[in-house]
Amino acid sequence: MINIGVIGVGSMGRNHVRNILELPAHYRMIGCYDESPAQRKDIAEKFHVHCFDDVTALLTQTDAVVLAVPSSLHKEYGLLAAKYHQHALIEKPIALSEEDGNLLCKAFDAAGKTLMVGHIERFNPAVVELKKILENEHSSSIIAIEARRCSPFDPRIGDTNVIFDLMIHDLDIVLNYLQPDPIASIDAKALVVQSKANSDYVQAIVQHKGGTISTISASRVTEDKVRRIDVHTKHAYIQADLLNKTLQVTRKTSFSLDVGYKPIYKQESIVEKIMLPNVEPLKAELMEFAASIQDGRAPLTDGKSATKAVNYAQTIHDLTAHCPRLGAKEGASDE
Repeated sequence: MINIGVIGVGSMGRNHVRNILELPAHYRMIGCYDESPAQRKDIAEKFHVHCFDDVTALLTQTDAVVLAVPSSLHKEYGLLAAKYHQHALIEKPIALSEEDGNLLCKAFDAAGKTLMVGHIERFNPAVVELKKILENEHSSSIIAIEARRCSPFDPRIGDTNVIFDLMIHDLDIVLNYLQPDPIASIDAKALVVQSKANSDYVQAIVQHKGGTISTISASRVTEDKVRRIDVHTKHAYIQADLLNKTLQVTRKTSFSLDVGYKPIYKQESIVEKIMLPNVEPLKAELMEFAASIQDGRAPLTDGKSATKAVNYAQTIHDLTAHCPRLGAKEGASDE
């Protein structure tokens, strides 16, 4: 078993604690740390785990840590974990700049420890099966990939924009995982809607050198929660609903019925509804973290691929750095 601790016990950190406690064959929970005494008290009472009031005291008793602190603190706590020779699972994004991501990768390489990044959607069964389907499609047959990720506005998330908050998931899935074809160009547009300055709605269009077009949209001002990836190929239309974990493939088919007369019914296409395993992505992610530590191999979502996603996010941020506020006078900008 791996002696593990969780640093940062907000919403995501609590989910990590719950799942770790449900994996006793893989982990021994040593305890948690949070900068907030109230959070520490609450998590200790809810999950009956020890909470440290000093992060270094936790790091002297663990082999690995989950870092579920705000994105702006990933670099600080990540370097601290590497200093204490910890394996680390850092929540996405790895950092808020490519430079800091590379710095963290080098620190863990130097320590000889595993660095994994919590791009949890890679473990969503809809994404896992979608990857398998696309591997059977010839790469030149993929016409376009459309990814949409929308959520209602949450005023608690104020330390980053929608690119690093939501879009980073689909940048990782589409550009690292589903279509790792070299990129010819990226264009993007954005709007500030309810945030004080950060972009709330962004749409990016990526042209791959092989010809495929990837359109990636992210919104945190949509009054519904949407997580969709649609793929257009020469032979099929594939729809993946990441929220409801459903996947279907529509294919053109040639169908004839020999009944001695001209049939009225004509079959134009066939729809395959893929049966997906009932897997909790976070639990699968934590199992991958444990396996990568025990096997001494790079995890599926390693620091290098996560840093590449940050690079894409930074490019889109730079393209939309002066995005307007919705309803603002022409020429005004907020970001």
